[in-house]
Amino acid sequence: MKKIIFILLSLCFLFSIILIAPAIGQKEVAEGLSPETVAWLKSAALGDYASETFDEAALYEAAKTEGEVSVYSYSSRVFKFGPTFEEKYPGIKVKGFDIDSPEMVTKVLAEQNAKNYMADVIFIKDPSVVVHELLSRGLVFNYVPPDLKGLIQKDYREPLLVHHTSVDALIYNNEKLSAPPIDSLWDLTKDEWRSRFLFPDPQKMSEFVEVLAAIIENSAGMAADYKRVFGKDIVLSPGVENAGYEWILRTLNNDLVIMASTNDVSNAIGLSDQANPPVGMTAFSRLRDKGKNPNLKFDVMYNIKPVIGVGTKVVICIANQAKHPNAAKLMIHWMMGDEKGGNGYAPYYVLGNFTVRNDVTPVKGSRSMEDLNLWFADPEFVWDEGQKILEFWVANLK
Repeated sequence: MKKIIFILLSLCFLFSIILIAPAIGQKEVAEGLSPETVAWLKSAALGDYASETFDEAALYEAAKTEGEVSVYSYSSRVFKFGPTFEEKYPGIKVKGFDIDSPEMVTKVLAEQNAKNYMADVIFIKDPSVVVHELLSRGLVFNYVPPDLKGLIQKDYREPLLVHHTSVDALIYNNEKLSAPPIDSLWDLTKDEWRSRFLFPDPQKMSEFVEVLAAIIENSAGMAADYKRVFGKDIVLSPGVENAGYEWILRTLNNDLVIMASTNDVSNAIGLSDQANPPVGMTAFSRLRDKGKNPNLKFDVMYNIKPVIGVGTKVVICIANQAKHPNAAKLMIHWMMGDEKGGNGYAPYYVLGNFTVRNDVTPVKGSRSMEDLNLWFADPEFVWDEGQKILEFWVANLK
């Protein structure tokens, strides 16, 4: 079935590629691997040839002969967990690259096509694109450290290992306002919130395509909450499919303020000197910025209906033909941390990030994932509908 692959290039523009791609289930990966790839998987002990035990000492010795590991990371925090890895495992140099997720996909595709195998570890958002465009074609492979399998539930281990879950949620200025000023997503379509709702640009930040997709996928919940707020059934605008799309249309028509980044959203709200400051959608993890800048005054609106926000997954895998597969496996194990949220996970053990390990105590001051009223966008839905969602967004921009 033809699918339109959408990739948003680093804060600039969008393009799409049309190709034939099979529907991918929870366990399905690329079929018909080349003899070269099969030989590499055997030598790297990955895929069907992976070890069922984790021998850190033996892996370290093998990794030392490789001497280095290259990590393509969506996050600049590679420059924090990289040095601690080098301290823990002397003799292995970490080459970290901070690359936006869409650009990373493009880079990996180009390198794999040219057989210029530069990456070892891929640390990335956009799981739907990674699964369909890289995993399905045998360009990356899953690796779950054997000693961690019992600590991570299945849907966080397959088809790719999830490093952590992040949340995008609604925030308000809790210095100017004594309580959250809204209790529903639909309030943001009312005239009193015209030009006062801030939202990151999904054309620049693909995780917010996932946010919009989750709202559309859960259109029944949006319709039910509309009736709660307005006391009547929703009437869709001409040509609009469901209540999720209708919410997007109405927020855009209400002069939605589109921001370049989550940081811009939290700063605009948290540093506002307005008597009635705006509200906005941003990364839950921006709460950590308050520790760096005490002038920031904002908090999450925990009781918004039908949800306070959307959860998104960050995945980690090993690139096809990685030159340093043992160091890559050691790095992934390091990045998954320990029971205290330490080791390579330490930079992510902050408010707003949620570990997938079941033995880690939540960050101080954080609520557990189970206590948050969230939606998650299904990767298949994002894959099927993402381009259409972006086209709807662009068509209705003012």
